[in-house]
Amino acid sequence: MARTIAEIYDSIIAEKQNMTSLNALQPSIDSSQDLLSDLTSSSKVAVWRLWAFITAVAINVFEVIHDQHVAWIENRATQIPTGTTIWYHEQSLLFQFGDTLTWNGLQYVYNPITPANRIVSLASVVDQGFQIRIKAAKLSGGLPVALSVAELSSFEGYWDQKRFAGTAMLITSTAGDDIFTDYFIKYDALILAPDGSLLSNPAVFPVEDAIEFYIRNLPFDGVLSLMQMTDAVQAVSGVLDVTLNDAQAKFGLLPYSSINKEYLPDAGYLVLDKPSSTFTYSTISV
Repeated sequence: MARTIAEIYDSIIAEKQNMTSLNALQPSIDSSQDLLSDLTSSSKVAVWRLWAFITAVAINVFEVIHDQHVAWIENRATQIPTGTTIWYHEQSLLFQFGDTLTWNGLQYVYNPITPANRIVSLASVVDQGFQIRIKAAKLSGGLPVALSVAELSSFEGYWDQKRFAGTAMLITSTAGDDIFTDYFIKYDALILAPDGSLLSNPAVFPVEDAIEFYIRNLPFDGVLSLMQMTDAVQAVSGVLDVTLNDAQAKFGLLPYSSINKEYLPDAGYLVLDKPSSTFTYSTISV
């Protein structure tokens, strides 16, 4: 931040005081306030003190201009796209389905901005070195789902215009990866029924609900942890002990494959395959 003229003048005088060879030019300690007082008196002001004041004014003008230039650069930086993964993520969420982009002299933008037409609610961007991969999904009933064929095609066209020249991109929006689990659960017969439902409400299966709750609350394109998922099951009221026998996942037309500790969903999110999942309940430990 720019210093005041008085601050600069005083620093010049302070530096002069450190130079013993100049002591004869000023027998007493000087300050900007002394100078202002002398300027309004009938006494003559030493020429060197006037030059110190003029220099202080010049430096102050330079520092003020420098601050203004820095502020202009910082403001300009907020307007110019940087091409980082953060920028690609933010711009993905600004996609407006059915609207046309216009060039504003700097970049392609929507005019007008219509938030109601923004359909991409979830997105992740990964720099794979040779290309940028964007995973996208919208929300339906609070749950992530894939974009329709028309929506995905429009989203790809959006990035054909927005992307940095020469940047290869892979844009995907697919159904969630399927996951099935095989759990052995020792349960409290005072709370749970042999099929895992609540005695107080047979329509509720708290273990399955706990797994789905854990999956739904993972960050988009977040990593599933078998330990954390099992901890969620262990925390269910009525569960005394739990053993995970198997957990597998798949995406697209690929077959199921075993999960070793963690799993990163290709679609960015997961769906519990209930028909394939197995939950064995017993009041006796294995």
